[in-house]
Amino acid sequence: MDLFAREQQVYDTAVGTLLGLEEDSLLEISHYGKLVEEYGKLLKQFKQYKQMTGSAERAVTHMDTDKHEILSKVHFDVLTGIFNKRYLHENMDRVLGSMGREGDKLSVIQVDIDYFKQYNDTYGHNAGDECLRFVADVLKTCLFRGQDFIARCGGEEFMAILPYTPEDGARLVADRMIEEVRRLKIPHAANSVADYVTVSIGLVSGERNPTGWSASDFFRRVDEALFQAKNRGRNQYAYLGLTSNG
Repeated sequence: MDLFAREQQVYDTAVGTLLGLEEDSLLEISHYGKLVEEYGKLLKQFKQYKQMTGSAERAVTHMDTDKHEILSKVHFDVLTGIFNKRYLHENMDRVLGSMGREGDKLSVIQVDIDYFKQYNDTYGHNAGDECLRFVADVLKTCLFRGQDFIARCGGEEFMAILPYTPEDGARLVADRMIEEVRRLKIPHAANSVADYVTVSIGLVSGERNPTGWSASDFFRRVDEALFQAKNRGRNQYAYLGLTSNG
Protein backbone atom coordinates (compact mmCIF):
# COMPACT_ATOMS: atom_id res chain seq x y z
CA MET A 1 0.00 0.00 0.00
CA ASP A 2 1.46 3.36 -1.03
CA LEU A 3 1.78 6.37 1.25
CA PHE A 4 -1.33 8.18 0.10
CA ALA A 5 -3.56 5.08 0.26
CA ARG A 6 -2.36 4.54 3.81
CA GLU A 7 -3.19 8.13 4.65
CA GLN A 8 -6.71 7.63 3.31
CA GLN A 9 -7.12 4.48 5.45
CA VAL A 10 -6.06 6.28 8.61
CA TYR A 11 -8.39 9.15 7.76
CA ASP A 12 -11.34 6.81 7.20
CA THR A 13 -10.67 5.11 10.53
CA ALA A 14 -10.63 8.48 12.27
CA VAL A 15 -13.94 9.46 10.68
CA GLY A 16 -15.50 6.19 11.75
CA THR A 17 -14.29 6.75 15.33
CA LEU A 18 -15.77 10.23 15.42
CA LEU A 19 -19.11 8.90 14.17
CA GLY A 20 -19.01 6.30 16.91
CA LEU A 21 -18.54 9.06 19.48
CA GLU A 22 -21.57 10.89 18.15
CA GLU A 23 -23.60 7.70 18.64
CA ASP A 24 -22.41 7.49 22.27
CA SER A 25 -20.21 4.52 21.49
CA LEU A 26 -17.40 3.88 23.89
CA LEU A 27 -13.90 4.68 22.58
CA GLU A 28 -11.33 2.20 23.80
CA ILE A 29 -8.07 3.76 24.95
CA SER A 30 -6.08 1.10 23.08
CA HIS A 31 -7.89 1.93 19.82
CA TYR A 32 -7.22 5.64 20.30
CA GLY A 33 -3.57 4.91 21.05
CA LYS A 34 -3.28 2.83 17.89
CA LEU A 35 -4.78 5.66 15.87
CA VAL A 36 -2.31 8.17 17.31
CA GLU A 37 0.53 5.79 16.57
CA GLU A 38 -0.57 5.45 12.94
CA TYR A 39 -0.77 9.22 12.56
CA GLY A 40 2.72 9.53 14.02
CA LYS A 41 4.11 7.09 11.48
CA LEU A 42 2.31 8.85 8.68
CA LEU A 43 3.65 12.25 9.69
CA LYS A 44 7.17 10.84 9.85
CA GLN A 45 6.79 9.40 6.37
CA PHE A 46 5.51 12.72 5.03
CA LYS A 47 8.46 14.51 6.61
CA GLN A 48 10.89 12.10 4.94
CA TYR A 49 9.04 12.43 1.63
CA LYS A 50 9.20 16.21 1.83
CA GLN A 51 12.93 16.14 2.56
CA MET A 52 13.55 13.78 -0.37
CA THR A 53 11.43 15.90 -2.72
CA GLY A 54 13.14 19.10 -1.61
CA SER A 55 16.56 17.54 -2.14
CA ALA A 56 15.55 16.39 -5.60
CA GLU A 57 14.24 19.83 -6.54
CA ARG A 58 17.42 21.48 -5.28
CA ALA A 59 19.49 18.96 -7.21
CA VAL A 60 17.58 19.73 -10.43
CA THR A 61 18.00 23.47 -9.83
CA HIS A 62 21.73 23.04 -9.25
CA MET A 63 22.00 20.89 -12.37
CA ASP A 64 20.28 23.56 -14.48
CA THR A 65 22.58 26.25 -13.05
CA ASP A 66 25.67 24.13 -13.61
CA LYS A 67 24.56 23.36 -17.17
CA HIS A 68 24.11 27.07 -17.89
CA GLU A 69 27.53 27.89 -16.46
CA ILE A 70 29.17 25.11 -18.45
CA LEU A 71 27.54 26.28 -21.70
CA SER A 72 28.63 29.83 -20.96
CA LYS A 73 32.24 28.71 -20.49
CA VAL A 74 32.09 26.63 -23.65
CA HIS A 75 31.05 29.64 -25.74
CA PHE A 76 33.31 32.32 -24.27
CA ASP A 77 37.02 32.99 -24.64
CA VAL A 78 38.62 32.77 -21.20
CA LEU A 79 41.23 35.45 -21.83
CA THR A 80 39.17 38.22 -23.44
CA GLY A 81 35.65 37.46 -22.23
CA ILE A 82 34.15 37.67 -25.72
CA PHE A 83 32.70 34.79 -27.74
CA ASN A 84 35.07 32.09 -28.95
CA LYS A 85 35.58 30.23 -32.22
CA ARG A 86 33.09 27.52 -31.32
CA TYR A 87 30.34 30.07 -30.76
CA LEU A 88 31.30 31.79 -34.02
CA HIS A 89 30.88 28.68 -36.14
CA GLU A 90 27.69 27.51 -34.42
CA ASN A 91 25.99 30.89 -34.75
CA MET A 92 27.20 31.67 -38.26
CA ASP A 93 25.10 28.76 -39.45
CA ARG A 94 22.16 30.06 -37.42
CA VAL A 95 22.52 33.55 -38.89
CA LEU A 96 22.60 32.23 -42.44
CA GLY A 97 19.54 30.09 -41.73
CA SER A 98 17.62 33.10 -40.44
CA MET A 99 18.24 35.07 -43.63
CA GLY A 100 15.16 33.79 -45.36
CA ARG A 101 14.66 36.42 -48.04
CA GLU A 102 16.63 36.69 -51.26
CA GLY A 103 18.65 39.90 -51.19
CA ASP A 104 19.24 39.97 -47.43
CA LYS A 105 22.75 41.25 -46.70
CA LEU A 106 25.35 39.74 -44.40
CA SER A 107 28.78 41.24 -43.70
CA VAL A 108 31.75 39.58 -42.03
CA ILE A 109 34.82 41.38 -40.65
CA GLN A 110 38.10 39.70 -39.76
CA VAL A 111 40.56 41.65 -37.59
CA ASP A 112 44.25 40.84 -37.09
CA ILE A 113 46.62 42.69 -34.74
CA ASP A 114 49.62 43.81 -36.77
CA TYR A 115 52.94 42.15 -35.89
CA PHE A 116 51.55 40.59 -32.73
CA LYS A 117 54.27 37.93 -32.53
CA GLN A 118 56.84 40.71 -32.46
CA TYR A 119 54.80 42.44 -29.76
CA ASN A 120 55.00 39.33 -27.57
CA ASP A 121 58.71 38.96 -28.28
CA THR A 122 59.32 42.59 -27.29
CA TYR A 123 57.05 43.03 -24.27
CA GLY A 124 56.38 39.48 -23.06
CA HIS A 125 53.32 37.25 -23.10
CA ASN A 126 51.67 38.87 -20.08
CA ALA A 127 51.71 42.20 -21.88
CA GLY A 128 50.45 40.38 -24.97
CA ASP A 129 47.47 39.00 -23.06
CA GLU A 130 46.69 42.46 -21.73
CA CYS A 131 46.89 43.86 -25.24
CA LEU A 132 44.43 41.24 -26.49
CA ARG A 133 41.98 42.16 -23.73
CA PHE A 134 42.19 45.87 -24.54
CA VAL A 135 41.69 45.28 -28.25
CA ALA A 136 38.78 42.88 -27.69
CA ASP A 137 37.04 45.39 -25.41
CA VAL A 138 37.36 48.23 -27.90
CA LEU A 139 36.26 46.10 -30.86
CA LYS A 140 33.04 45.24 -29.02
CA THR A 141 32.19 48.93 -28.72
CA CYS A 142 32.42 49.33 -32.49
CA LEU A 143 29.37 47.18 -33.20
CA PHE A 144 26.26 49.24 -33.82
CA ARG A 145 23.42 46.72 -33.53
CA GLY A 146 22.33 44.24 -30.89
CA GLN A 147 22.32 41.28 -33.27
CA ASP A 148 25.96 41.90 -34.26
CA PHE A 149 28.56 39.86 -32.39
CA ILE A 150 32.32 39.46 -32.28
CA ALA A 151 34.42 36.43 -31.41
CA ARG A 152 38.08 35.65 -30.92
CA CYS A 153 38.85 33.07 -33.58
CA GLY A 154 42.42 32.28 -32.61
CA GLY A 155 45.59 33.96 -31.44
CA GLU A 156 45.45 37.66 -32.34
CA GLU A 157 42.50 37.30 -34.74
CA PHE A 158 38.91 38.34 -34.22
CA MET A 159 35.82 38.06 -36.38
CA ALA A 160 32.65 40.16 -36.33
CA ILE A 161 29.35 38.96 -37.81
CA LEU A 162 26.94 41.70 -38.95
CA PRO A 163 23.56 40.26 -39.99
CA TYR A 164 21.41 42.34 -42.37
CA THR A 165 24.28 44.82 -42.84
CA PRO A 166 25.21 45.97 -46.36
CA GLU A 167 28.63 47.00 -47.57
CA ASP A 168 28.42 50.68 -46.61
CA GLY A 169 27.43 49.86 -43.02
CA ALA A 170 30.21 47.29 -42.70
CA ARG A 171 32.76 49.81 -44.01
CA LEU A 172 31.73 52.21 -41.24
CA VAL A 173 32.32 49.49 -38.64
CA ALA A 174 35.73 48.62 -40.09
CA ASP A 175 36.80 52.30 -40.13
CA ARG A 176 35.68 52.68 -36.55
CA MET A 177 37.58 49.57 -35.43
CA ILE A 178 40.83 50.81 -36.96
CA GLU A 179 40.45 54.25 -35.42
CA GLU A 180 39.47 53.03 -31.95
CA VAL A 181 42.43 50.63 -31.76
CA ARG A 182 44.73 53.48 -32.78
CA ARG A 183 43.28 55.62 -30.02
CA LEU A 184 44.34 53.06 -27.43
CA LYS A 185 47.92 54.19 -28.11
CA ILE A 186 49.40 50.90 -26.90
CA PRO A 187 53.15 51.23 -27.52
CA HIS A 188 54.52 48.80 -30.13
CA ALA A 189 58.15 49.45 -30.99
CA ALA A 190 58.29 46.44 -33.31
CA ASN A 191 55.40 47.66 -35.48
CA SER A 192 56.83 48.86 -38.79
CA VAL A 193 53.73 50.92 -39.69
CA ALA A 194 53.25 52.88 -36.45
CA ASP A 195 54.66 53.39 -32.96
CA TYR A 196 51.62 51.76 -31.37
CA VAL A 197 49.35 48.76 -31.84
CA THR A 198 47.35 48.75 -35.08
CA VAL A 199 45.07 46.27 -36.85
CA SER A 200 44.51 45.04 -40.38
CA ILE A 201 40.99 44.13 -41.43
CA GLY A 202 39.36 42.00 -44.11
CA LEU A 203 35.76 42.79 -44.97
CA VAL A 204 33.26 40.88 -47.08
CA SER A 205 29.56 41.41 -47.80
CA GLY A 206 27.16 39.10 -49.59
CA GLU A 207 23.48 38.83 -50.46
CA ARG A 208 21.08 36.05 -49.66
CA ASN A 209 21.52 33.76 -52.63
CA PRO A 210 18.93 31.29 -54.00
CA THR A 211 21.54 28.54 -53.76
CA GLY A 212 22.59 29.76 -50.32
CA TRP A 213 26.05 30.93 -49.35
CA SER A 214 27.74 28.74 -46.76
CA ALA A 215 29.72 29.88 -43.73
CA SER A 216 32.89 28.59 -45.36
CA ASP A 217 32.23 30.84 -48.39
CA PHE A 218 32.22 33.91 -46.15
CA PHE A 219 35.21 32.78 -44.07
CA ARG A 220 37.31 31.97 -47.13
CA ARG A 221 36.51 35.27 -48.82
CA VAL A 222 37.10 37.43 -45.74
CA ASP A 223 40.45 35.72 -45.21
CA GLU A 224 41.39 36.73 -48.76
CA ALA A 225 40.37 40.32 -48.00
CA LEU A 226 42.52 40.34 -44.84
CA PHE A 227 45.45 39.06 -46.87
CA GLN A 228 45.01 41.99 -49.26
CA ALA A 229 44.97 44.51 -46.39
CA LYS A 230 48.26 43.12 -45.08
CA ASN A 231 49.87 43.18 -48.52
CA ARG A 232 48.86 46.82 -48.99
CA GLY A 233 50.78 47.88 -45.90
CA ARG A 234 48.57 46.96 -42.90
CA ASN A 235 46.81 49.39 -40.55
CA GLN A 236 43.86 49.47 -43.00
CA TYR A 237 41.01 47.36 -44.33
CA ALA A 238 40.38 45.70 -47.68
CA TYR A 239 36.91 44.91 -49.04
CA LEU A 240 35.81 42.02 -51.24
CA GLY A 241 32.30 41.17 -52.36
CA LEU A 242 30.91 37.65 -52.21
CA THR A 243 29.93 36.82 -55.78
CA SER A 244 29.05 33.71 -57.68
CA ASN A 245 32.58 33.75 -59.06
CA GLY A 246 34.06 33.73 -55.50
